[in-house]
Amino acid sequence: MVIEEIYIYFFGVIRINWSEFTNEWKECFQAAWESFQEGSRPVGAIVIDDKGNLISTGKSATFRQLSDMVISNNELAHAEVNALLKLDNRIHKNVNSYVLYSTLEPCPLCFSAFYMSGIRNLKYAAKDKYGGSTNLRGTTPYLNKKPIVIEGPIKYLEQLSILLTVYFDLSINYEKGKPVHELMSEDYPLIIEIAKEWVASAKLKNPQSLKIEDVYNMLIKDLQKVISA
Repeated sequence: MVIEEIYIYFFGVIRINWSEFTNEWKECFQAAWESFQEGSRPVGAIVIDDKGNLISTGKSATFRQLSDMVISNNELAHAEVNALLKLDNRIHKNVNSYVLYSTLEPCPLCFSAFYMSGIRNLKYAAKDKYGGSTNLRGTTPYLNKKPIVIEGPIKYLEQLSILLTVYFDLSINYEKGKPVHELMSEDYPLIIEIAKEWVASAKLKNPQSLKIEDVYNMLIKDLQKVISA
């Protein structure tokens, strides 16, 4: 982004209050924050039915045994997978109109799980140039068969998703996260720098005392400082 584009984009972002987000996105980021609080990667996912009811919640549990998750301590224990595995086919017989929400663009595993679940609507908050795989749609006859609808990234939400992800990786010195951050910095340069500053000052060292709304407001304040500098 050029400086003018960054200013216009974040000027719009800092005018959005947490109360203006939909309940679906609040629930999704709450799941991500709970994952962070429990010591695992802060990615959250939820499934909403055709009547707007919350059907299931998933947290990224690859690093820890997390509460109320189908699988934990496993490389396959991604947020989207955990949310989708909670759907009982005997109860949810027709899920075509359901929606899968995720705070981060689904990886190959999660996009495939979403596609095979029968759900045909996907919404994700932030793009992931390294692992995000929504571009798999239409690449094979099977992946071209279902008329799925994809919405993302979601403006005003993506910066929070990136902040949480990068902060977590840096705070545990996760080496595998470096190439991911490098590509993320192409789209979210300011957020990457803020995440680094937050880690240096241990800004989220007491996550149990914070709500996800608090984290968002802290981010907005820092963005305001950058814009006004």
